[in-house]
Formats: sequence, structure tokens, C-alpha cells
Amino acid sequence: MGPRHPVQLRVVLQRGRLDFRVGADEALAGTIDLRFTGEGLAPGQVNVAYGLYASWRGRGLATRAVLLASQYAAAEGGEEAVIQVDPENPASAAVARRAGFTRGKQLHRKDGRRFDWYIRDLRELPH
Repeated sequence: MGPRHPVQLRVVLQRGRLDFRVGADEALAGTIDLRFTGEGLAPGQVNVAYGLYASWRGRGLATRAVLLASQYAAAEGGEEAVIQVDPENPASAAVARRAGFTRGKQLHRKDGRRFDWYIRDLRELPH
């Protein structure tokens, strides 16, 4: 593994999803999904979900991509971002915390799964 921020990162809207691409060849490192409506979301809340391919982990890319996607969500009228983290996934919770999210409530979905919510006020971000 190299330095924490060895490559340029760009978030690209492609076929209805946000991909994050790195380096001069813009290799696909992962995806981000923004949902402006959904189970448990209040008006103005945006759900942020992300996945990073294993070979790109440990470089701070997911955190940087969440920050860029949050700025995009704010520019699209989102007021508060929500990341729903499986309590068994501490790496995802760490990404949320590093991106400035704070732990909020726990939500039990209709299917019985439990998620910890991490929240960030998007109105404080630059657009």
C-alpha cells in the first residue's frame, strides 16, 4: 500500500450512479449511491451508500469520495446526509466519522436488520 492520497480522485455521474475513479487512467475504484427519498428519510435527507473495491482500500479514497458526493448532494438541495452502517462493519463507520459524520440513531428496517445512522449537516458544506 502506498501513501494515503497517492492519486487524484474524481466522482463521475454515470448511468444514474456516482462512480469514483482514480489516477490518470481513471480506474474504477468504487461506487456511491445517493438517494433523496427512502425508508426512514425525512424531507431534505439524503442517504449516502458506498462501496470500494478491495484493492483500493486503506488509502482514504472512500472518505474523499463521500465528501465529494456530499457536496454534490448539497448542491442538489440536500440538507442532511445519512450513512446507514451495519454495526458489524467498523471500517464503514470509520469512513463516516472521517468524513465528518456523527453517530445518530439506530434504525431497525422492516426486514429486521439494524443499522447505525451517521449524520452530517450539508448546509455547512461549500456548493
